[in-house]
Amino acid sequence: MKKEFSTSLFGYKKPEVDLYLKNMVKDYEEELRKKKDRIFELAEEVRKLKQQNQDLKERLDKFSDQEKYISRALIAAEQRAQAIVEEGKRKTQEEYENLETEKEKWRNKFRAVRQELLEFEKILVSLIEKFRDDINYYAAKEISETILAGDSPSREVTQNQTDEEAECAPIKDMLKKEDKKKKVIA
Repeated sequence: MKKEFSTSLFGYKKPEVDLYLKNMVKDYEEELRKKKDRIFELAEEVRKLKQQNQDLKERLDKFSDQEKYISRALIAAEQRAQAIVEEGKRKTQEEYENLETEKEKWRNKFRAVRQELLEFEKILVSLIEKFRDDINYYAAKEISETILAGDSPSREVTQNQTDEEAECAPIKDMLKKEDKKKKVIA
């Protein structure tokens, strides 16, 4: 900014120079005031940014702590889930072994019942054979007595019935014993 002053007898006109200097000081003070205001504004902005930075650091620390807590909780949950799975596997294995034991018990019981049924079948077959032999014997006896005796089969039939009942008593006792066995098995 170049300023030209008018001249007078002893140099530049003093009132013009004084006015110019006064205006310069005024401009300078105005600029200085504006710079100070800007410095205060910037200082306030720096303070706010520092405060915001501090708040963000605190939040970051809080989030870091939460992240650690969540990580620990996840690890604990994972360990608990693994323990539950292991416990489930163990219980399943125990239950499987129990079922196998029960299965073997039922197989053994089935074998025992089957053996008893086979023995009962043998007894039954022998009884049927004995009945068949008895029937054949009595039929042959009756036929021979009828052929030899001739005409009184009715008296002999009653006599034969009492003989048959006496001979069948042990068989009836055996059948009663077998019925008792069946009831015990069932």
